[in-house]
Amino acid sequence: MKILPKILTDTWWGNILLGFLSAVIFYYVILSTVLSSNTPVVAVVSGSMVHDESVENDHYGWLEKDLGYNKAYIDSWPTSNGFNIGDMPVVQGQEKYQIGDVIVYSVEGINAPIIHRIIKINDDGTYQTKGDNNSGQLNYEFNVKAEQMKGKVIFIIPKIGYFKVLINRVFGV
Repeated sequence: MKILPKILTDTWWGNILLGFLSAVIFYYVILSTVLSSNTPVVAVVSGSMVHDESVENDHYGWLEKDLGYNKAYIDSWPTSNGFNIGDMPVVQGQEKYQIGDVIVYSVEGINAPIIHRIIKINDDGTYQTKGDNNSGQLNYEFNVKAEQMKGKVIFIIPKIGYFKVLINRVFGV
């Protein structure tokens, strides 16, 4: 008994279509459900979380000066070493988020998801975020609401997101 029509399995374009449909189902149905996130994987397309020579000043120095956090506390956070352009974080939805969590969230008017670290929880329950490699915060980082959240980065697949980076740089998507 054949489940799939012969045209999908016996033609090159049918195989491509079948592969594409399988990937879409895997991403949007299986991964999204298992990880409780409508954005279960993302590609890092900016350097805001890169830990390079500026990390001492822009990350540790800024957090100590502005929030009073010491280096040992900061190093105890998940994903304490940041990540690089082209890495692919895997994201899981959470009931609660904590200071130090690296999260993915959406901002109106920005077409790419933002991947930054929670640095403070406001009294009203909103979150403040900052990229580890950024020298300060942008306006949209002071009041991130729970409904903007896609989830928390639970692990990173290195370098596999370079295709997305290339598409982003060529087409601005």
